[in-house]
Amino acid sequence: MQTTIPLSDEQIYQDFNYLHEHGETAFNEVVTTEYLAKRLAEMGVAYERFADMPGLIATLGNGTPIIGMRSDIDALKQTYQGKAGVFHSCGHDAHMAIVLAVAQYYVDHPEELSGTLKLIFQPAEETVTGAEKVIRSGQLPHLNYLYGLHVCPESEVKAKQAEPIIPDAATRTYWVMINGKTAHAGKPELGANVIDAFSELNEAFRRIKLATDLPYSITTTMFQAGKSSNIIPDYGTFAVDLRARTNELMVELQNRAFAAMDRIQRGDIKLNLDGNDFSPAAIPSDKAMNVMKRAITNVLGEKGLIEPVETAGGDDFHFYAYDGLADETTMLGLGCNLKPGLHIPGMSFDRAAILDGARMMIDAVRLTKA
Repeated sequence: MQTTIPLSDEQIYQDFNYLHEHGETAFNEVVTTEYLAKRLAEMGVAYERFADMPGLIATLGNGTPIIGMRSDIDALKQTYQGKAGVFHSCGHDAHMAIVLAVAQYYVDHPEELSGTLKLIFQPAEETVTGAEKVIRSGQLPHLNYLYGLHVCPESEVKAKQAEPIIPDAATRTYWVMINGKTAHAGKPELGANVIDAFSELNEAFRRIKLATDLPYSITTTMFQAGKSSNIIPDYGTFAVDLRARTNELMVELQNRAFAAMDRIQRGDIKLNLDGNDFSPAAIPSDKAMNVMKRAITNVLGEKGLIEPVETAGGDDFHFYAYDGLADETTMLGLGCNLKPGLHIPGMSFDRAAILDGARMMIDAVRLTKA
């Protein structure tokens, strides 16, 4: 028998519509934060803002277990139909509407909440930098459980289906400066051509093979060098994207990538790391996943629960477990007929799935015990 959880559909859609129309980029989510604060205040929910960035943490209940629920709040700057704008093309507007609905439910049904519920409205997921800033803020206690969610493309999860974990890969991007020695193109032996060095390095990346059946990749995504057709360039920049199914495999892949870069540094060719972005792989928790499985079947029935679909995407949600702030974590993968895909400004999905998502997240909290 499926669970019946009463919701205010009108309010949820009102929240979604406002947030959808007011997308803001990472660490600029000021209007978004004000709206979230206003809605929480209307509910009578206590919250605190972050000292040096947008976003906030709301608190309901008390005692143990301490349960966290995270919603990302940023959007993407993109061009669509010839116009530049900021679009919620990754579904964070839906995530926020769902977590606000969770807040309202436990305001109305406090007797169903065992322990403390921390609702984390986190900035800057798209730059994979927001979670670690939230962690470093010190404003979150240690969490016994942490739940997140994400709308999923139809190619991965159909409507009226959900997965109890999104098995995100570990991802890392390095930006690297490469320096050489300039010379006239007619006297190449007098210089150290960064294009030659980069070409050799790119081939070395392509030859990296790890002893595993798990998926991984290392891909050069950018290279820039030279401004004149008759001068050997002595400076260039490149970016390389690394992806691996597990965090342990990412460490091995990184070591091989750095070894390849070290071998290139000879003579006048020198490399300097100019920056990097890292997002850890999902860290599966049987306890959290079992809770989410029950919530999915309670809301969608047995046919609604599907096996997790592996993805090469990443999410900074996994930092909360990776950095040790949360013991048991998982992300609900919500099917919603999302087409054609995430990060596409014209993407659309069945907004009725927001109600399913809210019910599953509410039920996951209700099922979580000390």
